[in-house]
Amino acid sequence: MNDFDISLNNESSLSANPQELVPNSGLEAAGMVADDSQNSGNSSMLPTLSEDILRYEAEELTLSNYQIESNNASSEGKHISLLGSDSNSGTATGVFNGEAGTYEVNVGFYDENDGVSSVDITVAGKLETFSFDKDLPADKAAAEALTSRVTHSEIELQPGDDFKIEAESNLGEFARIDYVEFIPMDSSTETDTDLGSNIDSSIETDTDPGGNIDSSIETDTDPGGNIDSSIDKDAGKDDSIKSPMDAQTYYVSLDGSDDNPGTKEKPWKTVNHAVQKDSAVKAGDTILVQPGTYTELITLDKSGNEELGHITLKADGDVTLRDPDPNVGDFREGVIQSANQGHWIIDGFRIENTSWAGIALRDANNMIVQNNHTFETGASGIIVLPESYYEGGEAEVTSQDIKVVDNKIERANWRWTGLGDTRGTQEALSIWGVDGFEVANNIVKEGTREGIDVKTGSRNGSIHNNTVTEVAKIGGTAAGYNGGPAIYVDGNRADSFNIDIYNNKVYGNTSEGIVINDEEPGAGDVRDIRVFNNVVYDNGTQGVNSGAGIMVGSNVKDVEITNNTLSGNVQSFVIDGSDFFEGDKVSNVVLRNNIFADSEYRHGFVEDAEDIVLDNNLFTDGADKLFETGDGVNNIEETNNFEVKSVGFSDAKAKDYHLTANSAAVDAGTNVMPEYLKGDADSKQRKIGKAVDVGSFEFGKSDAVVDDNSVKAYNKGRQEDAEKAANSKDSSDDENIVLRNKFF
Repeated sequence: MNDFDISLNNESSLSANPQELVPNSGLEAAGMVADDSQNSGNSSMLPTLSEDILRYEAEELTLSNYQIESNNASSEGKHISLLGSDSNSGTATGVFNGEAGTYEVNVGFYDENDGVSSVDITVAGKLETFSFDKDLPADKAAAEALTSRVTHSEIELQPGDDFKIEAESNLGEFARIDYVEFIPMDSSTETDTDLGSNIDSSIETDTDPGGNIDSSIETDTDPGGNIDSSIDKDAGKDDSIKSPMDAQTYYVSLDGSDDNPGTKEKPWKTVNHAVQKDSAVKAGDTILVQPGTYTELITLDKSGNEELGHITLKADGDVTLRDPDPNVGDFREGVIQSANQGHWIIDGFRIENTSWAGIALRDANNMIVQNNHTFETGASGIIVLPESYYEGGEAEVTSQDIKVVDNKIERANWRWTGLGDTRGTQEALSIWGVDGFEVANNIVKEGTREGIDVKTGSRNGSIHNNTVTEVAKIGGTAAGYNGGPAIYVDGNRADSFNIDIYNNKVYGNTSEGIVINDEEPGAGDVRDIRVFNNVVYDNGTQGVNSGAGIMVGSNVKDVEITNNTLSGNVQSFVIDGSDFFEGDKVSNVVLRNNIFADSEYRHGFVEDAEDIVLDNNLFTDGADKLFETGDGVNNIEETNNFEVKSVGFSDAKAKDYHLTANSAAVDAGTNVMPEYLKGDADSKQRKIGKAVDVGSFEFGKSDAVVDDNSVKAYNKGRQEDAEKAANSKDSSDDENIVLRNKFF
C-alpha cells in the first residue's frame, strides 16, 4: 500500500530398532542430495546405506495420533501419516541406542505439492523446525515426493537420548514421515569440500588394506591436477555441479574465516561471503549458518536454477541477523537482500533492528522465504519489489513465483511515526509486482502500518492460513491516515487479479480487516478476487476509521465473498466505490453464506456499486436494517438472508467461532457453491448435513479431509482463462470470465 486514506463514512507403540543396509543413499543421508531431487524418491536406484548409519523406521517409533500406511516407495514399505487421524497433529518418539559420539540427523519424509505440513524435531533436547514446502511433483505418498532433510548438522549424542517428532498436517498434506537417520560425523559418507571438489568422498578417498582412511591421500590426480579417469569419468572437465547428487553443504561460523574453504571444520566467518558470486556455493547447495549474532548486510549475488535446484541459506540453530547501522539505510535495502536473482531458500533466521526491511528481494524469481522471524524492522519485515522501475503498467510486474511461508513478522515499520515521516514505509509483508505468489501460514503482528499487502500488478496467487493481529497501530489513527488493512489487495499502478484470500484469522487490528481496493484510477484495476473461510473479528476503531471486517473499494469488480465468519467489527462489510479514490464503481460482488455478527456500528454499507448479490447470509439482530445503502447503487439482489438473536457459536467469549449443534447457521446455506470451495477453514468437507453451513466452519464429523488442491486448480484455470482472453483479444472471452465468476 502506498497511502491508504479512509474517511469514516456515515456510514497416536513399538520399540524402535535401527535399520541397516536398507535401500537409500549414504550421499543423501549426508545431506549431499538436494532436498528437492527426484532421485531421492526412487530408493531402488540408490546405493546401500553405510553400516554405521543408524536408521529408525518411523512406523516402529512410539506413535500418538499418527497412523501407519503401506507404500512401496517407503523404506521397509511403510511410513506414518496423519491421514485418517482424529487430529491434525501427531507425535513419534524414539530412543537413540547407538554409540556415544557426534552425529548428523536426517529425516526422510514425503513433501507433496498440496499443503505445507510443519515438523518440530527434538533430539537430546535440541529443537529444530522445518516445513514440507518443496512442493515435489505428487499430491500423495509417491516416490516423486519422497525426500529428506538434515535437521541437526552436528549434535553430541549418548545412548538413551530421546528424540521426538511433533508434526502438524496442512491442507491435504498429512505430514508423512518415513524414517529418522543418525549419521556419525566421522563416517565415510561425509563430504570433504576442502579442495572445492563436488565428487563423493567415498570415491575420492583412498583406504589402506585394513579399510582405514589415509587422511594424507584425499584424491588421486594427474600432474595437471585433474581427477584420475579410473575414479572420475569426467576427468579434466569443469568441476561445477553436474546433477543434484553433487550438492554440497557449506558452513558459516562466528569462529571461522572467510579465507577458509567453508567446510564444517573450516567454516567461513561471514554470511555475505558465502553468498557472493565468487564463492564455492553453486545451485543446489546449502549454506548452514551456525548459532550466534551476525551484524552484516547479506546480498545474494548468485542464483540457483531450475535443473539443480535452489541454493538454501539456512540458520542451523539460533541465528540472529542485525543491521550494521540501524539508523542509516533506506528504500529497497534489507539485511538479506537481492536484485535480479532467483532460486533461493531463506530459512530460519531472526532479523532485528533494521534501518529498512528485514528481507528485501528485488526483481526476484522462484524464491522461498520460510521460518524466519523479523522483529522491529524499520520498514517491512519481508518485501518483494521492483529493483528500479516504478512507472506502472506491466513493466512494474518484475518478480515471479514467490513463496513467503511460516514466518513471523513482528513490529514492522517500527521507525515510522505517522504522516510526514518518510522512514519505515510500505507494509509489514509486501508483495509488489509479483506474478505467481503464495503467502501462507505467517503470523503478522503489532505493526505500525498495514499487515499483508499484495499490490501493484501482483496476480495469480493466494493469501491463506495467516494470522494478522494488532497492525495499523499508527496508520489506523488520526496520526496516520485513519486506515490500514490487516490484509490488503491494491491494484495501484498495474492490474491485480486472480487472487484467493482464504483460511486467514484476522483480529484485534486498529483498522480494517480485509480490503480489496485500487488507489490509482485508470492505471491499474482489481478483478477476480475470492475471499472465503476467513475468521475476522474485533477490528476497527469506531469514529476513527471504517473498521470494516471486509471491504471492497473503488475500481474493483468480480469479487466473491463466501462462507466467512465476521464478529465484533465496527462494520461487517463495506462495498463502496467512492469512499477512497475517484474511479469506477464497484461491480459484480457476491456475498454468500457469510456470518455477520455483533457489529459495533452497523452490519454493512453499500454505495456507488452495481450488480451486488447478498444471498443466504446470517445477521445478528439489533439493527434497524440488515445493511444500509447510499447513493449510486444499482441492481442489488437480496435472497434468503436472515436475522437471528444469537448465532450459536461454541464459545464466542473465548473467540471460538465453531458452530454448535443448535446453531442457526447449521444447514442454513445454499448448496450452490463455487467449485473451489470444497472444504471449510478446518479442511473439513463442506455439506455434512442437509445443506452447507453458513460461515467459516462446517458443523459435524467427517472422515474426509479436504486439501486446497481445488483452490489451486481453480486459480490455475482462471490464469489460463485470462491468458487465453489476452491472446485472442476477443471480448467474448472477457464476458465468459465475468459470468463464470458469479457462479450463480
